[in-house]
Amino acid sequence: MAAGDVVITQDVILGKGSGRVRLVCGTVQLDGVNPTPISLSAHLQSLYGAVVSIEGATATGADPNQVTSAISGTTINVYAWKVTTGGAAGNPTEIASGDNTRLVNFIAFGASK
Repeated sequence: MAAGDVVITQDVILGKGSGRVRLVCGTVQLDGVNPTPISLSAHLQSLYGAVVSIEGATATGADPNQVTSAISGTTINVYAWKVTTGGAAGNPTEIASGDNTRLVNFIAFGASK
């Protein structure tokens, strides 16, 4: 995989008729730009919700240490964060990560095309 690549691992349509819901799962490699977009316009008419998580079986370390997401139309925007020292009394604060190698898993559901 290269930075920004999206791989769909599951694509399931649930229900019948016009009320069908589509569940799309996969992996994206962070692109280092923040956010890393996951366009699902080929699969969904609208996106109801999504969950993202860092892939891996080891501790994340400081960069990135977490991911968050925001939905815009049929795109999941994945934001990666890293820890830096700073803030009041040396408390760690989070800033945007520039990582372009870490994999992020996603689950998305919405109205099927």
